[in-house]
Amino acid sequence: MDGWRLVIPKHHGEKLVDIPDDQLEEILPVVKKLVVATGAENYNVLQNNGRIAHQEVDHIPKPSTEEGMSIGWPQQKTDMDKLKALFAEIKSKM
Repeated sequence: MDGWRLVIPKHHGEKLVDIPDDQLEEILPVVKKLVVATGAENYNVLQNNGRIAHQEVDHIPKPSTEEGMSIGWPQQKTDMDKLKALFAEIKSKM
């Protein structure tokens, strides 16, 4: 499976606690549909809150840079045409 997926709720909230429960109820069913549509067998479902929790875009507390979970993935350049084709393929299966 190529790439990664980002599921964003319609309600804009800086952190998880800022999003109404009824809006959160919609998130996991969409994640399940993406898993099926992409054929993913092994995957991570992550939700980061705050800069030191690796939240790059303002969206459970992380007390400091030394404590809590640390996440890092190697980055690579992408071919935008391939990415657009992958998006179209996944969208057609949902």
